[in-house]
Amino acid sequence: MNAIYDFSDQCGIVTGAASGIGKALALLLTESNADLVLVDRDKTGLEATVRACKEIRADALLAVDADVSKEQDVNRMVEETLVRFGTIHFLVTCAGILFRNNFTDISLPEWDEIMNTNVRGLFMCNQFVVREMLKQGNGTIVNVASVAGRSISLIGGVHYCASKHAVIGITRHMARELCAKGIRANAFCPGATSTPMIHDNLSADEIKQLKKRIALERLAEPEEQARTIAFMLSDAASYLNGACIDSNGGSVML
Repeated sequence: MNAIYDFSDQCGIVTGAASGIGKALALLLTESNADLVLVDRDKTGLEATVRACKEIRADALLAVDADVSKEQDVNRMVEETLVRFGTIHFLVTCAGILFRNNFTDISLPEWDEIMNTNVRGLFMCNQFVVREMLKQGNGTIVNVASVAGRSISLIGGVHYCASKHAVIGITRHMARELCAKGIRANAFCPGATSTPMIHDNLSADEIKQLKKRIALERLAEPEEQARTIAFMLSDAASYLNGACIDSNGGSVML
């Protein structure tokens, strides 16, 4: 993938690392010399990501099989990170789920499942990690939202859209509250990306129609999105705080 930034002597956590943008970011950060903790509830996918990362660099890697919607799992994620690496310099929250049901067909259990992972889980990951970052007086956070958090979702239901708006709100409030304590927090808003989330939920024809709404007339590749996140984590983005970076190829919302 060709590393652009050097994250030597930095340790970070990436949730949702089993596939898609999270996996691409894990590979890029491994190339960039970061010590990494890769987290996902998809154990098989997580193992595949770890194998791919170890082909690049065998050391400085920890895999944690965890569900971010569960408090005990998030707590264990942080504890295992500190035992292995002693500190946490950055966090990227790629973990998220999507359902496509129409507004009137969404059940309360489905609403809760989306919110438990995309909002409650993200909040817990941030809160538990920030508590450790405050002890060292620095840290960088990128919360992965979506173009859905900027407007509407062309793929997911209203619960997915609402959850991504919440991610942006949480991130902006964190940025305001924590910046004086050395912690930067920003939101990343990717558009349609060629990931399992897209291909598992849309037919070939639906993807074709989706591309027509994008000025670049194609889906993003996960590696393209990973490079933007790496920039947001890097010292090159040292003045970036409370921002929402859009990477959507010029999506047109109709």
